[in-house]
Amino acid sequence: MSVYNAFAIQSVAEMPTNLQIEPTTDSLDNHAIDAMHALNVQAPHMLDVETSIDEALLILKRTHNRTSVVVDSYNNMLGLISKARLTSSYVLKAVAKTGLSRKDLTVGDLMISKANLKCVTDTSIKSARVVDVLKMLESEGHEHLLVVNAQSKTVIGYFDLIDMAKMVGRPLSQFKLAKSFTEIVDSLWHHNEI
Repeated sequence: MSVYNAFAIQSVAEMPTNLQIEPTTDSLDNHAIDAMHALNVQAPHMLDVETSIDEALLILKRTHNRTSVVVDSYNNMLGLISKARLTSSYVLKAVAKTGLSRKDLTVGDLMISKANLKCVTDTSIKSARVVDVLKMLESEGHEHLLVVNAQSKTVIGYFDLIDMAKMVGRPLSQFKLAKSFTEIVDSLWHHNEI
């Protein structure tokens, strides 16, 4: 026989309905693990590498996801794709680079490939705070940071710069050292679109 604790229920009409929208001031000092998208808690949203960018945008919108893992036909992770990237100047760069029309581009043409992603181990972030990860992402110019299990070397989660900035209610200040004038322009355009 299961036992539960009963509690009083009231009508919402009798209660004030003000929403607390501002983040708590201590959210920057929370454990970083609280801000991680844990793949063992919730299965990652996955898109096939051959998915068109228009279809990917529609799927992300309908599933209320901002980021998706890009996989091959065997569900091997190839990279990450975000709404921001799918609607940014990266699309125009991919059109110019590949010679394909926009409708022929796939998420594989725009994703952040596994080779370009950075990672940390779960043991190294055990004592990290949200502010530590946020500042590291901003200073290094990364949109995402994978978290890998130290023993099994498998991806167990990831941090998303935009999600973390929204969580703590602070504007992004993402600076990445540019190596060329083109990178400066791309950085300014992409940052503005985010």
